[in-house]
Amino acid sequence: MRPTIGFARTALALVCAGLISSTANAKMVELADAELSEVTGQAFINFTTDSNAGINYTRINFRMNVETQLNMKKLQLGQYNDSVTRPDEAQDTSDLLINNFALGTVNTDDTINPFKIANPFLELAYSGNKVVGVRIGFGEAKGILSGDIQSLTGNIPIKIQGTARPLFSTSLAAESALTLAGIDHHTQLQAYASLVQANGDADSVRATLVGMVNGQVLECVSGCVFGIASDFLLDLVKSDGCQIAKLATCFPLSNFQSIPVGNIAVDDLAAAAAIEGAAKGFFISMQTQDVAWKNQDTNQFMTALKGAFMNLPEYRDANGNMVAPINIDFEQAVNGIPRQDTCLGEATKGC
Repeated sequence: MRPTIGFARTALALVCAGLISSTANAKMVELADAELSEVTGQAFINFTTDSNAGINYTRINFRMNVETQLNMKKLQLGQYNDSVTRPDEAQDTSDLLINNFALGTVNTDDTINPFKIANPFLELAYSGNKVVGVRIGFGEAKGILSGDIQSLTGNIPIKIQGTARPLFSTSLAAESALTLAGIDHHTQLQAYASLVQANGDADSVRATLVGMVNGQVLECVSGCVFGIASDFLLDLVKSDGCQIAKLATCFPLSNFQSIPVGNIAVDDLAAAAAIEGAAKGFFISMQTQDVAWKNQDTNQFMTALKGAFMNLPEYRDANGNMVAPINIDFEQAVNGIPRQDTCLGEATKGC
């Protein structure tokens, strides 16, 4: 499997699609020499280089903000079968497969809620004179990502937070365990989810499920009678085999058809260029070997596995705290998230 020029062309097309679909209003204005001497600036396209562990990088930076509403019939990367790299994966599966992929949504009156992007870039990784990886990334991203998700390879942490009420209706065993642990309908809980296998082990390759990894516990935020302090009580709310006392803690990715990226409840400031509440470090890459790409938010290198890889990591908020890029409540975790309309006209997807 090789990341060909085809992926680089597709990645560049995705950036260009966002640029074309964004709105710009400008006109040429002549400046006098005196005015021109007072103007400083930087090109909206520039090149940067980097190196790490024998790999050299060249990145094309697009220094701009983009608002886009984009639809794609199928986003499919890494469709290959390799007995060494993918020995346990089924035939005809893909590293990344999302049908009816979309960024941004459409309201009933055909007005658009755009997906917002700041500082998109395209980057190549070289080992000697050989290209070993290519990625498209966004410095910042905020909005709704939609799709019929079939499989994902990568790093996609999710935070689940809210009242425990939706958990009580799943089973009598779950209700008994939660009650015994001092949790009621109004208790505020939180949990962290990631790509997993059906047995609850972490799974970063062609995952079809997202959920709590074995050993993770439901954490009490407020309203717990006992504070979930003792080992006995912790065992009652600890995930094992994708379950907590018959309460499912892992769910098919296909259940989540429209996912909020970043904090979309935070409004942007009209006077500022920044995207408020945006997630940082989002990229999709292809590589012929494991490649460490630099996170533009933390400046730390993180390894993307050979093949196709999606990275939507934790990032720093305005206060410097590390937060999850995707935040949902327990109602959404248990029952899924229905798809929002992403098409103009009668269709809601597949346009």
